[in-house]
Amino acid sequence: MATTHSLQTLTKLVGDFVVQQDGFWNHEQWETLCSQVGALGMEMDESFQEHLGLMLEHLRVFYFCLPAAAPAKPKAKPKAKAKAKAKTKAKAKPKSAAVSVEADPESVPPTIELK
Repeated sequence: MATTHSLQTLTKLVGDFVVQQDGFWNHEQWETLCSQVGALGMEMDESFQEHLGLMLEHLRVFYFCLPAAAPAKPKAKPKAKAKAKAKTKAKAKPKSAAVSVEADPESVPPTIELK
């Protein structure tokens, strides 16, 4: 299994924070979040805190714009069954010129016996 990138850990932490706070937080909660992010090994300098704050504000916008639950993925449609091939009609057999013996015994030529 692939390892989790620090970005994924950070975004999950920040996203969970926004959801848990219902999109509103105070300065003390902000500082607690900064401590949690710093515990991940991030250097919490002024620039990083500024960008973290921007990330929070952007996630807040998404929090209020998106539905609470992600829509379920549509189920894959079952494959359509292949249409059965139409049976080909048997070709009509050509009528033979010969008439069977049972139909007309007189039409059969006499046989000659060889001695």
